[in-house]
Amino acid sequence: MLSASRILAWAGKGLTKAQCANLYWFRIFALMHAVGRNILTIQLRPADASEADRVLAVMICACFLGGLHPKFSRWAMRIAALLVGLQVALSFPFTPNHWFLEFVCLAFLALLDENDKQEGELLLQALRWFTVTFFFYSGLQKIFYGYYFDGQFLSYIMVFDSVEDRFASFLRFFMPASEFERLMAIGPDLEHGDGPFSVDSTLFCILSNGVYVFELLAPLLLLIPKVRPLAALLSIGFIIAIEAGARELVFGALMINLLLVFLDGAWIKRLFPLFAVAYAYLVAAAILDWVPMFEYIPN
Repeated sequence: MLSASRILAWAGKGLTKAQCANLYWFRIFALMHAVGRNILTIQLRPADASEADRVLAVMICACFLGGLHPKFSRWAMRIAALLVGLQVALSFPFTPNHWFLEFVCLAFLALLDENDKQEGELLLQALRWFTVTFFFYSGLQKIFYGYYFDGQFLSYIMVFDSVEDRFASFLRFFMPASEFERLMAIGPDLEHGDGPFSVDSTLFCILSNGVYVFELLAPLLLLIPKVRPLAALLSIGFIIAIEAGARELVFGALMINLLLVFLDGAWIKRLFPLFAVAYAYLVAAAILDWVPMFEYIPN
């Protein structure tokens, strides 16, 4: 009979020194992510930001600063989790799904201490299982909708975002030139009846179906110890490829760090300075007009 502890153990058992370091730095990263996401959302979409949003953002920034001090880190994390949870509640039912991902991560970090042997192991397992579930559900959702089978969804977003050229510059190489020109002729100002968005290209359909196939298989591989490191690296490459087109870099950074939790080395600690510089640049570019900024999509 399967017990909860045995199921959790599929995601890994025990906690090494490197994994403990990973969890500590993921704690700092999660707070930094919450700050960056709030500032970018408010600065890039000021018309959608209420006074409550601005107050919550300031309080989350204070939690990040408090989280850097060992004496206040646990309370800072708990308050940050409550504040992001409040953001999720206030924005419901129009809450971006990435906010739920952020909130659950903060909640796990608020409830469990990586410095405690048992809690640290449970925290590692919880973060890994949550990532596996999120990944698998994303693929399953695409099957239920059915718009990936003949490439409809990818071609739709390619046309819809053609002005920003977020996807067209990459996806055009997977279809005949005539098919690409047909889709671009529809234009971004879509109306009821426009289309069809089904793409007559075997290569494009292989790419489209490969998205949900990978999202269904990768989580299963992440639960197999012998192939877990390779599955984590392939998943990181997959996220980078997707977010390079979507330009939702903050969400991509969160997913990459969650996948780094599957590696035995202290890679979150090693790569944290790189992510800190990236977040600092995005925030500076959103606030300061003289800092160059590409077309970034807040989430």
